[in-house]
Amino acid sequence: MIEEYKPAIFFLVKYFVLYLVLNTLYAFYIDYYAPSSDPATIATSRQVAVLLGWLGEPVNAIVEEGSSRVLLMREGATIIRVYEGCNSLNVMIVYVAFLIAFRGPLKATLAYVGIGLASIYVMNLSRVLALYGVALHYPDKLYFFHKFFFTGVIYMVVFVLWFFWFRHVKKWRSETT
Repeated sequence: MIEEYKPAIFFLVKYFVLYLVLNTLYAFYIDYYAPSSDPATIATSRQVAVLLGWLGEPVNAIVEEGSSRVLLMREGATIIRVYEGCNSLNVMIVYVAFLIAFRGPLKATLAYVGIGLASIYVMNLSRVLALYGVALHYPDKLYFFHKFFFTGVIYMVVFVLWFFWFRHVKKWRSETT
């Protein structure tokens, strides 16, 4: 009976081991910069501020000394606080661990990793932009949109990317056997 589920069990073990290793490395990365913000969070915040500037919003990304957050401020008022969880690296770890655990051809894996990471990053920038808008115009709705709506949207994008990866690998495996 276990032989029947061996591929699924092997996939799950590989996925969880990869996820734990990558997430542990991420934790070391975050801890290295603590108690300050990490470079990825700062870059995300600054890029959102630039994009908002292009949209006509007078926004500054202010790195708080000795704090793990970056403030997106408009005319001296803090609109949102960007923490390390907003840099999309953790979502990228989940995505990459799946791709590596559900192995496909190396060239395709590298292409899907690149396309997926870029898609996740752009989606995350869009998410932070939208959260800024929600915080500015509907501050009482910020918790819902941050915690549930946009988290669901970004993971839906990851699931769609995984779906296409799964189809690609399934096709590749049927052609090679």
